[in-house]
Amino acid sequence: MSPHRPLYARVLRLKFLTPSGFLCFVFFEGAVALGILLALAELVSWWGVIVLPVTVAIMVKLNDLIAGSLTPAATPVPVRAPAVARPLVEHASAPRADRRPADEATRRLPGMVSRERGAPIKRPWVERAEAQQQWIRQSATRRYE
Repeated sequence: MSPHRPLYARVLRLKFLTPSGFLCFVFFEGAVALGILLALAELVSWWGVIVLPVTVAIMVKLNDLIAGSLTPAATPVPVRAPAVARPLVEHASAPRADRRPADEATRRLPGMVSRERGAPIKRPWVERAEAQQQWIRQSATRRYE
């Protein structure tokens, strides 16, 4: 729950509806003002000043319950085991400071790793994507200089 929710929404414990501050003002103060106007016009007794905001609050809560029953149930998220330190990949030609986690070597776009050799295999679509990324980086650099 957000700590910045209006008091009206927090008192009613709305779970699925998120009325704005203005809407909460209209729901509560507007209902009180309408009740006072109806009582002054002698269309309802003075109990209407109390009953009308309570009725509006019941209708808002009922709307929240209906909205909650119509939303699909959230699928439970599986809990993963905590991350374990990954072994470092060390290439014979790479200096010792250039080591990186094993996952990073397989996730990089510039090439695909062959399981047999461990060397990157270049593909044409990868070279086109690299060229496009380089072009975007260069144009962005010029744009903000």
